[in-house]
Amino acid sequence: QRVDVMKKYRYFAKKRGKQPAASICREEGINLKENTTRTTSFSALDEGVSVIDYILNPSSPTNATLSDSQKEALRKVKDILLGGNQNQDHHIPDELKRNAALVDSETSSSSFKYILSEYAGVKTFSPKDKWKKAVLTQSFIHKVQQSMVESSESIFKEPTEGSLSYLLPEWENLSLDIKAKVAAILSWKSLSMWNFDIFEVEKLTDGKALLFVGWAILCSPHAQYAMQTSLTAEGEQLSEPRIPFVIMEGYRFIDSFKIPQMALCNFLRSIMGDYKNDNAYHNSTHGADVLQSVNSILIRMDGKQHSSADLDLFSVLLAAAIHDVKHPGRNNNFLINSKSDLALLYNDKSVLENMHVASAFSRVMGRKKEEELDIFKFMKPDRVKLCRERCIDAVLHTDMSKHFAMVGQMKGLLMKNDKNPEKSVLGWEAMTYILHLADISNQAKDISIAEQWTDRCVEEFFSQGDEEKELGLPVTPLFRRTEIDRAEIEVGFIKIVVQPSFEVLGMMIPTARDEINSIIESNLNFWETEQNSARF
Repeated sequence: QRVDVMKKYRYFAKKRGKQPAASICREEGINLKENTTRTTSFSALDEGVSVIDYILNPSSPTNATLSDSQKEALRKVKDILLGGNQNQDHHIPDELKRNAALVDSETSSSSFKYILSEYAGVKTFSPKDKWKKAVLTQSFIHKVQQSMVESSESIFKEPTEGSLSYLLPEWENLSLDIKAKVAAILSWKSLSMWNFDIFEVEKLTDGKALLFVGWAILCSPHAQYAMQTSLTAEGEQLSEPRIPFVIMEGYRFIDSFKIPQMALCNFLRSIMGDYKNDNAYHNSTHGADVLQSVNSILIRMDGKQHSSADLDLFSVLLAAAIHDVKHPGRNNNFLINSKSDLALLYNDKSVLENMHVASAFSRVMGRKKEEELDIFKFMKPDRVKLCRERCIDAVLHTDMSKHFAMVGQMKGLLMKNDKNPEKSVLGWEAMTYILHLADISNQAKDISIAEQWTDRCVEEFFSQGDEEKELGLPVTPLFRRTEIDRAEIEVGFIKIVVQPSFEVLGMMIPTARDEINSIIESNLNFWETEQNSARF
């Protein structure tokens, strides 16, 4: 109905020329607010797909003038539009793909293999690979990797010896009263809540939210069991009845991947230390908040319906923890414009994101590897390789310059299954989208939480603006301390970035739509009220 209203308005708007919109609506009886609260405007992709659908409709006059091959070509164009970057093989000539599929992998001199590898970026298979004659597409390789991982995972693994009793050394330094509060807020039920108060954890743990939240999520349910055991031993009355470990909820990564719990906590502690906590916004508490937000979407809202493989879940959660490590409190444009060493190192491409993930993995791989942090020590090599690939991909997807492309791509994937998009299973692509949205989720949280993040974010923006001015660089428009206020920033951010992208998340995960969209709308009203008040 909303689409019909917009079509009607556009028709009369073109017909009436420069006549004011309010006048057109009044004369034609059009209510642009009909059947909606606030909705996203149509993109070029939406309109392009709509035109193709109109042409392909048998009742369309244009349809009768097209040959069958022309109609099929249009269907392929629509498929490409809706597939986004997932259809990387559409640009490869069909003849090349056909011939490459027929060539034996062992024929290493094959020109078809060389062209596919060098100019199309399609991976080729080794002679010993049992899939050597399969379809040569990135999506196929992804499915093969995924099936290998899933086939080797069991529903439940016995707990590793000693893993049930491990406690963070930092836990022992807390008073009994604080321990009880920390155990309650880090319970599995609490960690799945969308409006989780990360600032309370920051306060209770003396700024160590990433370490404690990372331990509680990645080492669940071992961490929860150990905290319960510790409190019981100290005579503390538990807020809820104690649950046997065998039926406790949690990921059980510790057992599935034989990860030494001490090494994982050492790694988290090291990563936490590498975050610059003098940053107003991009600090370790932000890392903890994004990690918990991903967990909430996966568990409370059932985002894991799109990929239930343990390795995918572990990878996206690990990526959340490391996604902004060593962030300098300055964005990519600043680094590029100032010709920083990082921008030169990464050729101006996703500078920060490349640095974050490279820095994190240099702790456990390469010449600077630290054995006491090695979370992959007992993990199978193929899993380690795939986990790193997943983490790199996920962190690179937090590059904000890719935001609109990601939203368009995800919308396209869902529109492909236009009969029932809620039934779509999007696999790893859904995980990267979930991480990206967790990274921009501040204004999708209760206003008591959102407002605190706003003040931190704005201060970091203004700090960069001050330095840009001092260095004689172009000052980012939103970063001028004396020319803009926080309400103006948030109103634009919610309308243009947050609201449309979370609407797409709601298409993916209906539970997310039910829980989050009303919060975003409420926050938008809050900031608009503040903005309007400032004008008088």
